[in-house]
This record gives sequence, C-alpha cells and structure tokens, in this order.
Amino acid sequence: MAPTVVPMTSSTATHVLEWSDADLTTLLTLRPDLRAPVPGTVTALAARAGTVRSSRLAVLGLNAPSLAVLEAVCALGSLVGSPGAEDLARATGLEDVAFVDELLADLAARALVVAESPSASAAVVTWAVAPGVTDALGQFPAGLALTGSATHADPRAARTGLGGAARRILDALLWGPPVGTLPLSPAPDAGAEDGALTAGLTELLDAGLLRRSAAEQVVLPGALALALRGGRTHRDIAPTPPLPDAPTIAADVVEAEAARAALDAVRHVTEVANLWGKDPAGALRSGAVGVREIRRASSALGTPEAETTFTVELAALGGDIAPLQDADGGLWAPTDAYLDEDASAHWARLALAWWSSPRVFALIGTRSDDGALRSSLEPGLERGWAVRLRRRVLDAVAAWPALHAPRAADIAARLAWDTPASPPPDWAVEAVLREAHLLGVLGAGALTSPGLALLDPEATVHTLTSALTRQLPPAETQMVVQADLTAMVPGRPSAELDELLSRTATVESRGAALTVRFSPESLARALASGWSAAYIVEQLRAHSRTELPQALEYAVTDAERRHGGLRSGAAASYLRCEDPVLLSSLVHDPDLAMLGLRLLAPTVAISDLSAVRLTRVLADTGRTTIVEGPGGDVLDIGPGRVVAPIPRRRPGSSEAVTTEVDASAAVAHMREGQARAKDVPAADPASVMTLLKAAIGRSVWLTIAGPSGEVQRRRVRPLRLDGPRVVVRDEVRESDLTVGAHRIVAVEEISA
Repeated sequence: MAPTVVPMTSSTATHVLEWSDADLTTLLTLRPDLRAPVPGTVTALAARAGTVRSSRLAVLGLNAPSLAVLEAVCALGSLVGSPGAEDLARATGLEDVAFVDELLADLAARALVVAESPSASAAVVTWAVAPGVTDALGQFPAGLALTGSATHADPRAARTGLGGAARRILDALLWGPPVGTLPLSPAPDAGAEDGALTAGLTELLDAGLLRRSAAEQVVLPGALALALRGGRTHRDIAPTPPLPDAPTIAADVVEAEAARAALDAVRHVTEVANLWGKDPAGALRSGAVGVREIRRASSALGTPEAETTFTVELAALGGDIAPLQDADGGLWAPTDAYLDEDASAHWARLALAWWSSPRVFALIGTRSDDGALRSSLEPGLERGWAVRLRRRVLDAVAAWPALHAPRAADIAARLAWDTPASPPPDWAVEAVLREAHLLGVLGAGALTSPGLALLDPEATVHTLTSALTRQLPPAETQMVVQADLTAMVPGRPSAELDELLSRTATVESRGAALTVRFSPESLARALASGWSAAYIVEQLRAHSRTELPQALEYAVTDAERRHGGLRSGAAASYLRCEDPVLLSSLVHDPDLAMLGLRLLAPTVAISDLSAVRLTRVLADTGRTTIVEGPGGDVLDIGPGRVVAPIPRRRPGSSEAVTTEVDASAAVAHMREGQARAKDVPAADPASVMTLLKAAIGRSVWLTIAGPSGEVQRRRVRPLRLDGPRVVVRDEVRESDLTVGAHRIVAVEEISA
C-alpha cells in the first residue's frame, strides 16, 4: 500500500512525517533496518530513512524493474525534470504504465520516491527520489552522469558525421560508465591505434559531445547520453524473473537420490562421531580441526575432503560432536545425546541445523585477508547473509515446476534479477546447491519433498522427520549371502540388520544395494565385541533369505578358534589360551615385553597390566582377545569411546537470541515519543544532520548544549558535514565552528 501523497518541502524527509500508522507499519516491514533499534520519534524515523546507509540497504533489496524505475526517477529528475509514470515507462522500456504505477507505489511505500504535489491544472503526478537515494544509487544511476549539461543541440545528428574512432569511443561511453581516461595527446612511441583514439577523442571534444572532467579524463554529459539513447535510461529490463527451460527428472529418481543422500549424510556424521570416539580429534589453538584430522576422517569415510569438512561441520552443528578439554589440550569427541535416534529424526535435526546456521562452509580451505588458511570448526566463519542466501537459493529452485532441475547458472541469473544491485557470487550459490544435494534437500537437481518441508517457515524436526520417512523405501530385514563370503542387501537395511553387518562384515559398495564381505578380521571384531560364534551364526541365519553357506559357518568357527582362544581377566590380569604354543610365543615375544607376561601353566599366563589394557595392547598387534568377567562371562569393553559433554550452544549458533520488535508496536512507540517531543524542532542526531545537510549555504538558528549544560542559540551558516559533526560559520562572530550532532538541541530555519 502506497503512503499518502504529500508535497515535498525544502526540509528533507518531511514527507514521512505525514504518513498514517498503516503507512509507517508498512515502511518498517519493508525496511527492517529502520527498527533496529526502534527510533524514538517519527522525526527520527524519517531522518534515518533518509540516510545514505539505510537508503543503500533498501536499494540493495530491489528487483530489476523496481531498481530501473528508481534509477530512471533519479536520472530524469536531474536531467530533464520530474517524470510521470508514462515518462518512466518509456524511459525504462517497461511500456506497461499500470505496472510502472505499481512499482512506484511500492517504492513510495519504501520511502525511496516521493510524489510531488501536482498543481491544480496538472493531471499527472510526477515523482522525485527521496533524500539519500541519489547518493545510495552511486555516482552514475542508469549509467548516466548527472552533472554537467549537453553542449550540442542535436547530438544524434552530430554522431553521424563522426569518424570511426570517435564513434567507437562514444559507443563505449554511451551505456555507462560515462567516464573515460585517455591521453589527450599521443605519446612519442604510440602506435597507429593509440593515435587514432587520441584523434577521435579530440574530435568528440571539439564537437561538444564530450566534456573534460580532469587532466586526462572525459565524461559524456547525462543529458547528451540520454538524447543519444533515444530517451531510454535502460536497454532491456525484464519485467518478470527469468525462468529458462530445465530438464524434468522422474519422480522415482528424485526420491531415490534424495533418500540415498539423506541416509549417507546421517551415516557419515555417525561414522565421524564413532571415529573420534575411539581416537578424538586434536583441536588447534583456535578450536578448529586441522587438515591432518580431516584427512584421517576422509580416509575412514571414503569421501572427498571437501565433503568430509561439511560432514564434520554438520556433526558439530547438530551436537553429535563437541569440544572437550583433557590433559593433552583441546579435543573434539562425540556426545551421547542422540545415540538412540532413528535415521529420519537424525537427518531432520541436521537439516534444521544447516538451514539456520550462519556459517559459510565453502570458506573452509580458503585463505583469510591475512593469508591464514581457514580450517574446519574454526570460529569466525559466520556471515550475516548465509541463512538468507540458503532460503533465496531454494526459493529460486522452487520457482520452477515440480521435478524440474534448473542449472546453477539459471538459478544465479534469477537471483541476480531479484537483487541486481547485490547479486550473490556464483561460488556461494554453487556451494548452497552442493550442500543441499549432500543433505538430500535436492535430488538430481530437483527440489525434494523434505526440501519443500524445509522451506516452510513452520518447519520442525517432527515435520521434516515425517517428510523424509515418506520418502524412504521400506527397510530390508533380509540379505542374500553368497558362497564367496559376500552378502547383498537389496535396499535400505533395517536397524537390526545394519547393526549385525556393521559388527560382522566390511562394506564393499553402497548404492541401490549394499554389498558387504565377511572376513577373518571383521568376524574377529564381532567376537571381540562379546558375541559368541554360535550367536553370530544364529543371527546370520535369521537374516539370510537362503541357506547360510557352509563356508561362512566355517569362517566364524575358525575365527573363534584363532582369536577367541585368548582369555584375559582382572586379577593383575591373566591370559589363558587352549593353544599352549600360541601362548608361549606371546610370553617369549621380545616385542611384547611391556606386557610382563609370565606362564602359570601351559595354557595360563599372568600380566602386570589390567585386563582392559592388556586386551588393547594385544589388539594393537593384531591379536583379538576376549575379556572375561569374574564369573567367566564375556565382557564387551568396545574400542574405548571418549564422550564429550553436550554443549550448551552449538557451534555456529548466535550467542544471544535477537527479539525483533513488531512493526505496529514500533509505530506506537514512535508516536508516543513524537508527542513528548513536539516542542523540540529537532533533537535526534540523525534528524539534526539531515536538516543541516539540507540547510548548507543558508542561514539557520542553531541551539547548542555546552559541556556544563548551558544552552546557546547562534545564527550560523552550515558549510559541510564531517561524519557525526558539522562545520558551520558563525555569522555574528565571523568564525568557523565544529559541532557534534549530539550537542545540537534544535535547528530552526530563518524566515526570509
């Protein structure tokens, strides 16, 4: 809704003062920076809205047609007079006057343009830019120089008589930037081309088509350029965002890709947690994780280092790993907060953590301004635009029909249309797309059902869990075991089958089917975890679709014979083995002297080490040992998992939660402040500086508060603004004075 049309006055930003509460609420909604913090009065709001900084933020958020209309208002207003909607439609090439009216209404609601008060006889409303906008648009809005005037009566006719070099120079400057730097006289060793350019430049200056702005700098006057363009401020502005053709992906392919990626993301995070539970990752002094630890994790996961860094960051964001301090310094180790979480809920938690994190993961591996290499989990990778960019990228993908997979370049082009004054860099867009694919938010380039659920502002762990669960295929509880000691699961294994295979087998390949291999090492690992050979065979039979191959049963019993014959216990500790030769070789092995083994009987030895320590030293030499309890029962001591405390705040989250003030409540607050300050012409520093900027060169009354609180009223003439200070000429004392804005109580214009 556009604000009420009010006349512009000589005092800057006064048009906002006449707005209704609804108009002010709309302004604060469209320009949220204006309520951070909430201004004390409407005057202060108007002053803040008219600052270059706030105007620049508003300009950065405009789409292509809105920015073109704003630039046209600025350029035409400076060069030919305040334009109406029809003038702007012709100048921008948008043609549809009704559409331009809508854009003007939106710009007016943002306090970027002001409708000038039409005369009684005028039927068309003309428009001008609001305070601060001209500076916010930059030096050359629409590629036009707003200073200077045309020095040729008919520039289009004059162009036809120019030489080739002169026309090339003119064409290069025509659509901006309109400033060029060329020597006005050729150097002694200049070639023919340089000489031709110098001659062409001289020809343009003589014809009055260019104007010198510095020793070797020329400028094409804006009015002249506008005439050469045929009155156009812009060449080609698309009124609607681009939507190029994109390939359509089959629904089952999208779902399969998304499900695979989501489960892989969860599995990789779990594997990192398990890896660092056995051997925690050392932290650098900054708290980050070094390249060596990332390479170790990358080797264990079988993923590229770039993907591994993303997995590690996800694990930290989700709280699966956390920092830990011990005697050796800082470490990163897993927490035990989510051990019993199923895959869908785990993914939902990770996806929400990624979605809301201000960290830019693509910066890892790059160098900072001081040349330092950025590391994983390093503080300082937060960027204010990160969360907003993720939403913008997925919103852009969602603009295509369902199951369409737009290219990264097409997505970047659409985002550039959305904010042409601040298009996101290509590397950042590509990074978001890459991360979305790794999480299963995108599948084969198309937005998935979990991705759509993530775009919902009300998304929760529950809604995302449900979305992914519907996407996942049914879990497989059976496998096909083959005689070569491999097994294949045709789909996603159930939790029970997955645990069985993770203990007893080694993964060979993943994809549409999971292929594993049973080896002596993997079976020994299962025996070391406390499972007996009989139990392993029983579980394998229960989950096998076919008869269990005899070769696998032999492999299990052989593993128990070779590795399960060693028994350790806690006395000091003991080691017993049914094979006296094997036990004797361990006792007399010089490499195992640190164990202090001594034979008590041909099948029993004792050690000075604890049972757990004895078992782990033997495991380091490749000898798996089963630990017995006091009653002879088998104990599962596992690999020794280090657990970190659950962090109060996950890395990447904000230290404090910022509460955004409701726009309507902010308006009520400003109205109250305005009522209290109605007798003070200007008390807000921003408002003071705005008023003084408008009064430069004119006499005003300035009320100044002194250091001890006394108030002086002086007749001054503002000369220039210097940041938060103003330099004025005291007309009575005939001296210059520099005054801080916070010292100024009031500014009053002097009536003629």
